[in-house]
Amino acid sequence: MRENRRLFLHKGAWPKFKGYAYSQLHKLAIKQPQGKRAELVERHGFDTKFGYHIVRLISEVEQILMEGDVDLQRNNEQLKAIRRGEWTEERLRQWFAEKESHLERLYAESTIRATPDEGRIKALLTECLEEHYGSLEGCVVDPERATIALRNIHAELDRVKDLL
Repeated sequence: MRENRRLFLHKGAWPKFKGYAYSQLHKLAIKQPQGKRAELVERHGFDTKFGYHIVRLISEVEQILMEGDVDLQRNNEQLKAIRRGEWTEERLRQWFAEKESHLERLYAESTIRATPDEGRIKALLTECLEEHYGSLEGCVVDPERATIALRNIHAELDRVKDLL
């Protein structure tokens, strides 16, 4: 799967990731933290876990739009710094606003696929299933065969309906 990850990456990631990031921003603004998260807010002035997710999401989608790939380890030090409270909420919001503008331009200019490569993904899924379970040849249903059988049953019922 790792070698084929690019099959799943596409321009549609930007609206999705942006929506997730906005959701995290909204939670940052309204959610009343409890337990350990309340401690984070008390210590750092905002919920650094929400901040971490915002930066992670935006950084990952930037990689997708720019490179057509994603390295989940690339921004580890930056993310750790956010979790340690080295960013303020104001810095986070300013960073997000700048990145959002940049990513809108990237989205418009990106040359990666508009949608996932469904045909190749289905082929990959079949390959994975066959690697695990063996040949699926006998398991694959021929929908045309079922349609023909139903037509034959219907025709036979029409032929004998006077007997019923």
